[in-house]
Amino acid sequence: MELINHKRIIIVNTLTLFSISIIIAMLMSISELSTLTFNAFLFYFFQAASSIFLLLAPPVFLKVYWLIPKYLVPKKYIQYAIYLILLIIIWGSVIGIAEPWIDEHWFNQIEEPKTTPFSGVMAIAFIMLVTTLVNLSYRWFIQLSKIKQIENDRLQMELSSLRNQISPHFFFNTLNNLYALSLEKSDETSEVILKLSEMMRYTIYDCKEATVSISSEVAYLENYIKLQEMRHHQRGYINFEKEITNDQLRIAPMILIVFLENAFKHGFDLLEKDAFLKIKLHVKENTVGFYIENNFKATDENKGAGIGLENVKRRLSLIYPTTHTLDITIKNNVFCVNLELNI
Repeated sequence: MELINHKRIIIVNTLTLFSISIIIAMLMSISELSTLTFNAFLFYFFQAASSIFLLLAPPVFLKVYWLIPKYLVPKKYIQYAIYLILLIIIWGSVIGIAEPWIDEHWFNQIEEPKTTPFSGVMAIAFIMLVTTLVNLSYRWFIQLSKIKQIENDRLQMELSSLRNQISPHFFFNTLNNLYALSLEKSDETSEVILKLSEMMRYTIYDCKEATVSISSEVAYLENYIKLQEMRHHQRGYINFEKEITNDQLRIAPMILIVFLENAFKHGFDLLEKDAFLKIKLHVKENTVGFYIENNFKATDENKGAGIGLENVKRRLSLIYPTTHTLDITIKNNVFCVNLELNI
């Protein structure tokens, strides 16, 4: 594969030099209107092509495909400098001798003043400087692109890993709920299975995408709340207020559910009565506001942020590094989360 790429690059460079020869020939032909003929164009083309391919291309190709990869890139600066100086002196002298000879014997032109070995050395030194800067800039750009691609791949892998950590934890809790209802021989068991099926479909298929519509995410939240209400209907009350004016706004999936799941885990699951959960969601144009408030029982289990919250904080920092604010407060056994997204 690498050999094919090198061949492709050489072909592209050769065609570029060929195009430059054509352009030079056209400019020379146009500059002398009195000799503006096809034969004159061919004359100038062969003269430009002979100078480019025979005198300028060899040292440039030698430097680009041998000196730079073998000595400059591995940081063998002394060897690179020695070989480059030798190349400039030797090939500059060749140009100083060969160019006047080619003009005189091939094209019957005697150049005044004639090119000398010194002027050839100076010309090739300038060409080496320019091509080195261009080649290093190109290599820097390619390297930067590769680093950027690697960083993007790493980011996507981390986001995928964080998303995958959410689903097993949630479905484990839901299956426990389903098991409890089945023991009670509840008529709501079939409804729970249906909602669980819808949520699994959303998690497995829709959440493969980088973003989902806010309406899909809200439907997921409502199904989750409904499942929890079936289990905790005698422990307290749940209020979900939403105001959505842009239901097609797209956000990263499984962001909001973490806060809701955390509220049930540390609130309703541990309180026998008088539990409450207040949820407010507003979506306007390109902004999402999510507020959740719940009471909880102070236990050692509730100390610390927990994996779920650390997970969502990390995801927010990766996906919305500068366009989100997250405020978490705890006061008088009431846990409050206020999330603002500017998408």
